[in-house]
Amino acid sequence: MKIVIISGHPRADSFTQALAEAYQQGAQANADVSLFALSQMELDPTPIEAKPTQESWNEDIQALWDAISAADHVVITHPLWWGTMPSELKHLLDRLLLPGLAYSYVKGKPLPIGHLKGKTAEVIMTSDTPDWFYRLAYGSAQTKLMKNQILKFVGLKLVQFTHISPIRNMPAEQRQTHLAKIAERARVFTSNHKKSAA
Repeated sequence: MKIVIISGHPRADSFTQALAEAYQQGAQANADVSLFALSQMELDPTPIEAKPTQESWNEDIQALWDAISAADHVVITHPLWWGTMPSELKHLLDRLLLPGLAYSYVKGKPLPIGHLKGKTAEVIMTSDTPDWFYRLAYGSAQTKLMKNQILKFVGLKLVQFTHISPIRNMPAEQRQTHLAKIAERARVFTSNHKKSAA
């Protein structure tokens, strides 16, 4: 099993990054795992052209796409900022998930064909907003956006969405508990996949 983890926080010292590394640690015994940290990637800050192409890609984006193309499972960790993902992560997805590559429209049909079909995805999101308020007041908006307007659009099937909150003032012991749970879940997930593939 091949897994790609995208750590979608622009800072390397974030809890989001720690969660990505915990998932990597838990999964790597049973899977081939690649971790791409947004904080370490070179992203062109210039505005994206009307019809972006692979010609605008650098080595980091090309390497990420190659890894996703070969992967069975894609994991994205990110914080919730102003109701959505960080702009840097959105910028990366805008450049990465290109028409004709990640998806294609078919004449006469309103919805596209996702070229990443057959792969699964998982999202781990952190926020200061309590989960109950996120669900009741905001209707789990970012969950729906990520599932339907991004992942499903390119063919990825969301199999797990984890919301860890509230992060603000969370004790170190509780953070360690969350990290351990993520690592264990990754271990179990990859172990089960390994058994089913045997």
